[in-house]
Amino acid sequence: MPEDTLARSVGDQDTAQASARVIEVRGLVKRFGDVEVLRGIDLDVRASEVVCIIGPSGSGKSTLLRCIAFLEVYDQGDVRIEGRLLGYRERDGRRSLASEREIDEVRSSLGMVFQHFNLWPHMTALGNVTEALRMVKRMSRRDAEESGLDVLRRVGLEAHAGHYPEQLSGGQKQRVAIARALAMRPRVMLFDEPTSALDPELVGEVLAVMRQLATEGMTMLIVSHEMGFAAHVASTAMFMDDGRFVEQGPPAQLFAAPQSERLRAFLNTWRERSI
Repeated sequence: MPEDTLARSVGDQDTAQASARVIEVRGLVKRFGDVEVLRGIDLDVRASEVVCIIGPSGSGKSTLLRCIAFLEVYDQGDVRIEGRLLGYRERDGRRSLASEREIDEVRSSLGMVFQHFNLWPHMTALGNVTEALRMVKRMSRRDAEESGLDVLRRVGLEAHAGHYPEQLSGGQKQRVAIARALAMRPRVMLFDEPTSALDPELVGEVLAVMRQLATEGMTMLIVSHEMGFAAHVASTAMFMDDGRFVEQGPPAQLFAAPQSERLRAFLNTWRERSI
């Protein structure tokens, strides 16, 4: 192959690989005062990939997710969503905070589900799902409700569309929260401990929805203590401790043959608690 043709071929491959990355994080640092919570994080999430981040409480997992969504302002590094820098603008080699409009435009590809449901108590399930469709996407009430009912159907709650949050179980509330995020048609879903606020018997119904999304090809970045879910659904698992990724790879590798003593100790503690 001629040299120039080979160079073009390699360049095309690099471009294709980069375009497949929905999220790119490079050298991410976050400090709270003198405490460095994230210590130079690198992370790629590619289209249709399910990445699960596991690790002990206080390791920086939720802070990482909040920085990726720019709900926390990061101090150093880059977060790029579909190739676009989130949170900052760069001009003439200098960086400054982006405007709220610019931030919202870049992170419109993201949907986020939190530990707590954050539903409007005075709105029905359908109202919670359609509010952003009407206010942000400027959809008509009829179109918004049609779209809202469709996503409630996807999470098994169409029959509860007229129920208020106080009439729903914790699992149902979280499924409404998932539907609310899905209604905005995100390219990637971020989940921050979506089952941690639920009673054990309600966890399964939320995980079932997430499994279905994975089957449908939804790109997901998930922070979770649900080790069984991570082991069986994730395409990549990442173990985080003290603001860094210690190990990452296919779940079968991390769970069956951990390389670091820290991950082995973490998994042993989890297995002892599961007995």
